[in-house]
Amino acid sequence: MKILALPNALKGSLSAKQAGEIITRTLGRQHTVRVYPISDGGDGFLDFFKTIDPHAKTFFTTARNAFFKNKRAPFLLLSDGKTAVVETAKICGLGNAKKSELDPLGATSYGVGQVLLAATKRGVKTIYVGLGGVATNDGGAGLAVACGARLVDKNGQPLSFGAQALLKLAQVDLALLKKNFKGVKIIGIADVENPLLGRLGSARVFGPQKGASAKQVEILERALATWARVLQCETGRKISDVKSTGAAGAIAAGLYGCFNAKLQLGAGTLFKKMRLEKQFTWGDLLITCEGKLDEQTFYGKAPGTVLQLAKKYKKPVLFICGQTDNKIFQRENLPDLKIAALVDFAKDENDAKKHAAKYIRRVCKNI
Repeated sequence: MKILALPNALKGSLSAKQAGEIITRTLGRQHTVRVYPISDGGDGFLDFFKTIDPHAKTFFTTARNAFFKNKRAPFLLLSDGKTAVVETAKICGLGNAKKSELDPLGATSYGVGQVLLAATKRGVKTIYVGLGGVATNDGGAGLAVACGARLVDKNGQPLSFGAQALLKLAQVDLALLKKNFKGVKIIGIADVENPLLGRLGSARVFGPQKGASAKQVEILERALATWARVLQCETGRKISDVKSTGAAGAIAAGLYGCFNAKLQLGAGTLFKKMRLEKQFTWGDLLITCEGKLDEQTFYGKAPGTVLQLAKKYKKPVLFICGQTDNKIFQRENLPDLKIAALVDFAKDENDAKKHAAKYIRRVCKNI
């Protein structure tokens, strides 16, 4: 049988590349397997670009994580020497954050700005920023400050870091930021279509993932609304309802509002770069994976795109996930789909997460 494996990262467990290696080793002896690790802008974004540009070089710089601790953070310089790739999940990521660390009102995107600045020192003209899988919800305000923006309250005092501080925001000065990034084009690759504000916005949909209580979600919503209003006064750009501005703790909104970045939906853009759609005519069975299969899978996530293309080409799919939300079975646009949830094999959710590799092997051996 010809098996096309398109694994996404299982957040906090395995990278897309690691999941692909497990699938290949387990199934490669009995079947013909082609593996393409996929990303939608979140976890695995750098690995994706390494796949399509094997000669890309990895550089490291010191940058703050979401909780303002110094960490070693990577970025790629592609082989053209003019293009850099930055993955927000590698800088202020949620996947490896402990629950005790989560601070939805205080977490910052500052480190992403530090990495962007480091990339500009390599003389790049274009920076792709993978947007997804972060532990912050500050709208990219911290990132903007790291890049030279000045955010002040009504008394002209600089704001502290984190989303809650944005409630006091009165003015934004982008002069130094624009100088630092003159001639540099930024393209944000978002893992979701959600806007900045509203029922499907960053705070209400993704805030709880980052540890926000119901009360904190409302604080986040008000803070991001203030950020949007003040930025619009400064730049004339309305960011509150632009598609994908809610991605990566609304870092996408900051890139769009402060840098005039172009936002693109990750899965579709990256699939075209790798010309993956043509592979769907080859495989007899498709395998994809993700940490959780739920409604968010269909908001522009890479595995959701796999399901759409599988239906288009009438191919059966095995979807391996940590866990699933039964509500997805109510959807009418699903292909021929079988789901293997690792929690069904494991003792509990923690066991499934810790030993994901073992349980993926077990699933594959039953094909």
